[in-house]
Amino acid sequence: MLHPDDVTSPWIRIRRWLQSNAAASAQALNPPATDTDIQHLNDSLGFRIPQVLETWLRLNNGSSAKDSRIPIPGGFQLVPHLDSKIFPGGEVFLDCQSIIDRHQQFLRIADGIEDDDWWKPSWIPVLAETDAHYGLLLDVGHADESAPVPVLAYRETDYATHYASSLGHVLNAVANALEDRREGGVLTHGRHASVKDGRVIWD
Repeated sequence: MLHPDDVTSPWIRIRRWLQSNAAASAQALNPPATDTDIQHLNDSLGFRIPQVLETWLRLNNGSSAKDSRIPIPGGFQLVPHLDSKIFPGGEVFLDCQSIIDRHQQFLRIADGIEDDDWWKPSWIPVLAETDAHYGLLLDVGHADESAPVPVLAYRETDYATHYASSLGHVLNAVANALEDRREGGVLTHGRHASVKDGRVIWD
């Protein structure tokens, strides 16, 4: 049985499937995060990220290898590549810098609209639809060392809500859907995977 904090086994399964079946998507995976990447992430968030996220990032630092950043007033705008969207809802696996950028951006928005419930400092975005305010986050404010870190779904029109008991459960559901080629369950938005032009497509 999968331990709720286990991300290594399902992620290796996902990566192996992409390498064997969807080479363009596999090439969007970054190399592992370095000690410097992780320290910069911790420093920028103001707290140490949970071990489950550090483990995942040390396997691959996001699926943004083909993305580009264009300068805009006040910073940069990430321009995602289609191959980056490897998850069932069209989400990108965020790299360390993208996590920092989104976390800071969302906190500024929450402050601007004077709504502390819209985004909390203890929320870490990990998967994101780059064209909209939609994705999955880790809620480290409601976790302790003896329990898995819960996963919340956030979207433009609603407050973040419970999505899964752990990141390991989410990745395991995606790995199962890829390998079985069957329609997935609630954690994969009920979609099934196919491949087009070397890219994984979720229908």
